[in-house]
Amino acid sequence: MVLLEALNWRYATKKMNGQVVPQDKLDYILEAARLAPSSSGLQPFRIFVISNKELQERMIPISENQSQIADASHLLVFAAWDGYSLERIEEVFNQTMAERGLPADTMDGYKQRLWSKYEPLGQE
Repeated sequence: MVLLEALNWRYATKKMNGQVVPQDKLDYILEAARLAPSSSGLQPFRIFVISNKELQERMIPISENQSQIADASHLLVFAAWDGYSLERIEEVFNQTMAERGLPADTMDGYKQRLWSKYEPLGQE
């Protein structure tokens, strides 16, 4: 029930208060995004943290003129992969195995199944 209450609480901020999000909170948010479930565990996106005000201002026209883009202390841009490749899948698996201290061949079967699933999609 707590999860549903938290999800119902969310809202889109339209006006920032000028405060800078502390680094520890930003790190917490980024870690939560990294751990969020995604298809096949691949996390097929990169997150860019933008805190350069000039760059944020330049992004207003491509964000339907939303002023909060420039008013926020940090702007998180989620950039989806433009396609699946063996190299990207390898990178995710190598990072996972390194973090978990697993032998290099531990996930070979799963990796091959994913590649056979995503390879036909290529750059779609």
